[in-house]
Parts: sequence; structure tokens; C-alpha cells
Amino acid sequence: MAAHHVTIGPEFFVKAKKDYTDWRFALAREFFQNCIDCGSTRIVVETSEANGVTSLSVANDGDPMTQEVLINKLLSLGSSGKNFEGTTGGFGKAKEILYFSHRSYMIHSGSLVVEGSGAAYDLQTDAEFLSGTRSDIVIEGSHESELLSAIRKFIGFAQWDGVFVINGEEGRGELRKGSPRRDLGFGMVYSNRSFRYQMVVRINGIPMFSKGINLDRCIVVELKGKSDEILTANRDGLLEPFGGDLSDFVTELAVDKRSALRVRQPRYVQYRGTKMCHVRSLNVLEVVEPVVDCVGHRQVFTTPAVDTCINAELFPEAAAASMVAWSVAAKAMAAETASKSKLGTNFILKNETDLKIPAYYDPGTGEFSEYSRKLVRIWGRLMVEMHRLFDTEAEFSIGFVFDDESEAEFENGGFGQVYFLNPCKVVEQKYSNSKSFQKRFKLTERGRLMAIAAHEFVHGLGMGWHDENYANKLTDVLGVVLSNSSRFAWCFK
Repeated sequence: MAAHHVTIGPEFFVKAKKDYTDWRFALAREFFQNCIDCGSTRIVVETSEANGVTSLSVANDGDPMTQEVLINKLLSLGSSGKNFEGTTGGFGKAKEILYFSHRSYMIHSGSLVVEGSGAAYDLQTDAEFLSGTRSDIVIEGSHESELLSAIRKFIGFAQWDGVFVINGEEGRGELRKGSPRRDLGFGMVYSNRSFRYQMVVRINGIPMFSKGINLDRCIVVELKGKSDEILTANRDGLLEPFGGDLSDFVTELAVDKRSALRVRQPRYVQYRGTKMCHVRSLNVLEVVEPVVDCVGHRQVFTTPAVDTCINAELFPEAAAASMVAWSVAAKAMAAETASKSKLGTNFILKNETDLKIPAYYDPGTGEFSEYSRKLVRIWGRLMVEMHRLFDTEAEFSIGFVFDDESEAEFENGGFGQVYFLNPCKVVEQKYSNSKSFQKRFKLTERGRLMAIAAHEFVHGLGMGWHDENYANKLTDVLGVVLSNSSRFAWCFK
């Protein structure tokens, strides 16, 4: 019996484009990913359009392919020359969109040249040697504009040290991941401000796909592990259960970005004092200045007897270490400084960044600035007046929070109820990627500070999510605040 092979007609490959959400982006992704995987440092792209067809040329300076790889891997359906170790591709499906689904193609790699259309091709093995690989394809129809948009989109979302040259114009893939936010298990979530309302899903810095999101940030999800165990074959989505987990995360982003992006273990410093309540008359924030540094943990004194600022319930080991380290000299210093200190409002610093809090925002450094004093006094008085206005008797503390997302934050945890204000923005330098703090508020921004206080006060009423119930309650609260705005005048004196 004679052996026969299945014949694959050209219509089979033309339909392959329908397997992708955006075949033009997929085409750019697969070409660039192959170039990067073979060790390229420079990728040159040329496009043109004439007589109803679009021509695309992609050349790289990476390692040329061997005949084994070219014929038995690249041009073999379902086969791949990659084992996923250190590379991004490896499914064996991309060749359909790269070559077989177009009018014609040519591949020149080393001394090998392939010219073909669909499943049929001719091979030349003694061509002039090319150090790298060049692919030329001819696509039916006018697609140059859309192709260039897809190519630029890929470059904009990529992080790669090499150079792209698009029709003579050089560019780089420089989308840095940004601030680490959350570990989803299959991928790490980062945020930055490069492309707002976009989520980019990447692996090894190579963008696989993107989604529009309801958040004025760019979210980068950097996938872990092997791509064939996480991504669908067309790489436009994630396998289950990862796809469902990603959808849940996107939903959570829309509902409450603060909790969705929270990943860091925050670091706290507590300056002990009297908690605030609307029935008490407090001179908001008379902060302790003198501080004893003991085994790296700040100590704050309320009386000659020492009271550590490390919360014993939250940090038992740190508290124990601090107490053991006290010497007779430290106790004497405590007694001396206590007589010079006035401790008023309970005050807490919460740091969710990887930066050190500047001394002028920390009351325990002795360099707490006049701006910080006034801002804390305003914030504390605003929260007291909010509780007075709505006759809410809960005891609470105030403090500064440091992160690069929120203006303020309410927390009900180990320190009780705390209303945090974020006094500064975290600014990332474009070229050095270094970060620094930048002042967020002007002390004259009365309306803005009152609105933020109202926002956090509603959270303090037990509404943690920014859902419809929260929005309705905030509207009611702001209405009352605006009608009684004169009551808040004393907060700014």
C-alpha cells in the first residue's frame, strides 16, 4: 500500500489569522520574540504598500538558524526549536501567522534561503552568508498603517535592551515594570504611570497581550514559569485557572484599586499619645521631639517609665529585643527627655514604599518640618470636626502614610482606627528610575483637604469598598459638610 500525506490547502492558513484577537499585533509579537530569543541586539523592520499588497521585512543580528532548525522546526507544523528555558516562544503555532497565511514569504538565515507560499517552499543551501536572519512576507490587502501601529504598540509595551529600527527610525522597548504590588502566583503585578488605563501581560519583558482597565495607571503583569504552562496556544490569553484569576483581579481593580494593588508588608512607627475623640478637647499633635535609638527601634517617652513605639502585639520579637536592650544609661536619658517632651495626639507613620521616610515627615527625628506640623494639625482637626458634625464617638488616631497611590487611607487594625494622610507623592525619574518624595498638598487647599477627610470618614463608618453604597454615603456626607463648611474654619488656623 502506497504512503500518502495530508494535503494542506492555502485556505487553511488564511483562516489562521482568525485564531488571534489582533493578528497584526500577533505578527509583530511573534517576529520580535523570535528575534529576541536568538540573541539579537538590533531588529530592523521595513514596510511598504503597493498594488493591493503589503510587504513586511524583519531582520536581526542574532544567531543564524541551522538547516535542522529551519526545516524541521520553523517550517514544521506543531514543532518548535525551543524548550522554554530562557526563551519566550515554543508552541510551534506562530509560523502560521508569520509565514504560511500570507501570499508569499522568504527566509534568509546564514547561508540558507527559503522561498515559499503556504505549505510549499524551495530551499537553497549555498546562498551568500547572512549574519542573522531576515524574513520578507507579502500580505494580501492594505495593512501597512495597522501593522505599524501594532509594531509601535509592541515596542511601547516591551522591556528589552536592544534597538528597534522601524523604517529608519530607532526606538527602544523601555516600559519599566514600576512598583511591585501583588503576587498573583502565576505572575507579579507592578504599576506605573506610562500608559494609563492599560494592563500589559508580559513574559520575560515581552508583551503577550493587553487589556483596557478602569484605572488611571498602567498595570504590568509579569508572568512566571514556562509560557506553554500559562498562556493559550495563540498567546492572546491565559490558560485556566489563571485566566479566571486574572479576570477576578481586573474586577477587583475596578472596585477598589487600593486593596487590589496592596502587596507590601507596611512598616509602622507609633508615637504614643492620647487617642482622639470628638468629645475631647485636644491640642492636635504636640509631638515628642527627643528620641532614643535602641537596637534600631525608636523609643518614645510618655513618662520617666519607658513606653516603646513598637506595638507588642504586632511585633512581639522587636518589642522584646527593644526592652532587653535598655541599659541604665538609656533609662536615665529617657527620664531626662521626658521632662522636655509634650506628648499629645497618638501619631503613626505607615511606610508602604521601599524608600526611607524623610526626616522632615518623621516627628521622632528632631527635624519635623513646620509644614508637616501644620499639615498634621489641619488633618487631625478635620477628622475631629467630622466626628463632631456627625456625632460619631469612636476613638481614633492620625498619622502619615507613604505609598505611591493614595492621598489618604483609613485603617482599623492593630493600632485601632487610624486616619492616615499621604503628605507626598512618589516620583520616579524617567531615565535613572530613581524615586523620591515630592510634596503633595498646599496648606491653602482647604476644599481638597476637607473632601479627602470626608472620603476617609466614610471609610471609617465601615464602608471599605468603593461600591454604590459607599458612593451614596459619600454624597450625603459631602452635602452635610458643604452646608456646614464654616464649622471647619478653625481647622486651618
